[in-house]
Amino acid sequence: MLGPIIISVPNTELSEKDRKVLEHPMIGGVILFSENFINKEQLSVLVHSIKKIKDPELLVFVDQEGGRIQRFRKDFFHLPSHQELGRIYDLDINDGIRSAELTGFIMAAELIAHGIDSSFSPVVDINHGLSKVISDRSFHSDPSVVSQMAESYVKGMSSAGMKAVAKHFPGHGAVIADSHTEQPIDTRPIDEIEKDIKPYLDLIKSGLPGIMTAHIIYPSIDDLITTFSTKWLKEILREKYSYDGLIFSDDLTMQSAVEIGSMQKRINQALHAGCDFILWCHPDESIDSVLSELPIDMIDQSKSYQKVRPSKDLFDQNMIENGIQELNALLNRK
Repeated sequence: MLGPIIISVPNTELSEKDRKVLEHPMIGGVILFSENFINKEQLSVLVHSIKKIKDPELLVFVDQEGGRIQRFRKDFFHLPSHQELGRIYDLDINDGIRSAELTGFIMAAELIAHGIDSSFSPVVDINHGLSKVISDRSFHSDPSVVSQMAESYVKGMSSAGMKAVAKHFPGHGAVIADSHTEQPIDTRPIDEIEKDIKPYLDLIKSGLPGIMTAHIIYPSIDDLITTFSTKWLKEILREKYSYDGLIFSDDLTMQSAVEIGSMQKRINQALHAGCDFILWCHPDESIDSVLSELPIDMIDQSKSYQKVRPSKDLFDQNMIENGIQELNALLNRK
């Protein structure tokens, strides 16, 4: 059984304690960080050790967006930030759109080659010039440009076989506060918020596989954080926007989620609100007790995870190298 919870592990190889936790029925995946990476060979060994714990295999995720958010760097192509790609767009629309597709392909192909199932990408937040935590992670300040760039980036990911997870719904770009350390509140009216939602609607029309939620409160819509809001996830995203893909929570250890209560309460409320998968990064010693308090047969997401697993054998090393060469030419043309 693969449960809805995706956790991180602390080191570059698994301990016996890690293995025991990952065997729990409520665990369905692992998210890796920079501290889990030394080099490509070590990464492949770690991923293999994670995947052989269960049948069906646990999934392995990472944030490999590019720019300052790239967990694996040594011997991986140094991916441009979304903002860098947006600057290429401003110089030449066709070059910008092509650069987004190439970046999505290279990112996905390099990860799949080492057993990683998915990167939580792309970021489709609008750059309103307010959020430091988003800033260069955003393609652009124009929602229409973000839509175009995101669609091309997702196309690149798909051509390598990877399923995209767009974030952070419904938009993190219009708040100053960082949800990692405090509670952001977006006080804009609904008509302004809907401008930030445009990239999601365009991607949904194209069959977007996954969406990650924002830990933000939008009082004009609901007093609850989006991740824990049935209004946002069921009534708006599922019913109003007819989204039938998968919903991932952002990390439930972030400060903005803490006010909900205990980790058990956060997990239960996020699942009740409509999240399919829960992200629990850097769990502390409480993980054993929290997992023991959750019903073992609570949710079996094995079938849902199949929708996230990448397609195999869609590329070879020459395609990656050719893509890097073409992308470098576009980046150097700025």
